[in-house]
Amino acid sequence: MRDWTISAPGTEPMPARAVAAWLAPTREPATRTLLLTGLDQLGLAALAHFALMTGHRVVLPPRGTVHRLRDLHLPSGSGISLDSGRACRPMPVYGTEVRTGWDLALFSSGSTTGHPRAYGHTLGQLDTVTAWYETIYQATQDSIIVTALPVSYNFPFIAGVLLAARLGARLHLSRTFSEVLTDAVRLAHSADRVIVLANPVVLDQATWHEPLPAHITIDSGGAPLSTTAITHYRDHGIDVREGYGLTETASLTHFDTQASAASLGTVGTAMPGVIATITPHQGRPLIELATPALAVPLDLAEPLPSPALRTTDLGQIDHNDRLRLLGRADDHPIAGRWPRDTLDALGPLLGHRCAMIRHPSPNQATVHLLTPISPSSAHALADHTADYLGLPREHITITVQDRPLLHSAKLPRTAT
Repeated sequence: MRDWTISAPGTEPMPARAVAAWLAPTREPATRTLLLTGLDQLGLAALAHFALMTGHRVVLPPRGTVHRLRDLHLPSGSGISLDSGRACRPMPVYGTEVRTGWDLALFSSGSTTGHPRAYGHTLGQLDTVTAWYETIYQATQDSIIVTALPVSYNFPFIAGVLLAARLGARLHLSRTFSEVLTDAVRLAHSADRVIVLANPVVLDQATWHEPLPAHITIDSGGAPLSTTAITHYRDHGIDVREGYGLTETASLTHFDTQASAASLGTVGTAMPGVIATITPHQGRPLIELATPALAVPLDLAEPLPSPALRTTDLGQIDHNDRLRLLGRADDHPIAGRWPRDTLDALGPLLGHRCAMIRHPSPNQATVHLLTPISPSSAHALADHTADYLGLPREHITITVQDRPLLHSAKLPRTAT
């Protein structure tokens, strides 16, 4: 098994295998299924990969102990909580009957329903997706992957932990969102390429001083950035790309490898073997995905998505097969415009601010912000949204996040 390197603030780069050996239970788990939780991100990353490579089935529930997650359709197994930086005794977890045929189970963000759902992938599927990441990032053994996202979520675990392990590269776990870009700059001198795994929430809070070294690439997933924000980043020498993927598709189906004016505002083209189609449903252009990395839902009550997954995302595909995300299935068109159109229209006012745009009805729009803004800025956003959509001013709502983020570090749609 090839070794790789892991680091975090206050720790020197360490071989991941040595970290895993230090944290591994002194008593053999009673079952092949391990449920790993806790706040020790470095330990979770190293031990989860080691367990996968030594033949265990690994489940990475959202943050918290497995004993508090009985409603998430967890399988029975041995639970290990990593909070203290030292080995923990595995404790039995009595779950429910779930589907089999997987090696790694990850949970969706729960942004729409409020209830994260578990999906399982095989090692073969994960190998396929990490090969895609290796290609689109142009990453090597001498690259460093930097993220402040929780490693239990699909994007940082697959594009971070599993890719670093595939390459024999280094994964650095930043302490906070604000430090992720300063960490990337600090580490850039010792890498042929630095890949930052982020999303709009992270970039809203990240501290950076332009220009960034040219060999730093930021993959912003999870939600769209406005074209204004992306253009500003790129005009200042910051290579920001957008991609697309779901927990059900092992985090990746599309990526903007071109980063050109023509691809701006899209998530690029599909990965090899992935087929994306637009299927009209109740007047909405739903995205359907066929991929070799399609997961199985662990919940027996959830139907198998075969041969393709009908997502709850709306999109359009241009004549060059690039996918543009428009909104979600519970959004409505207003004057022929979707939430993505509204986001781009508000881009000059939002700047780098993270905002979730919703069209919850044909005559209502919501702009949900991560952080508070001044009353005058809120009025300007509401007025511009009303003018753009042709709605009365009182039909526009400006809200601010007032509760914890989802375990995926996203804004919850249910909060709006």
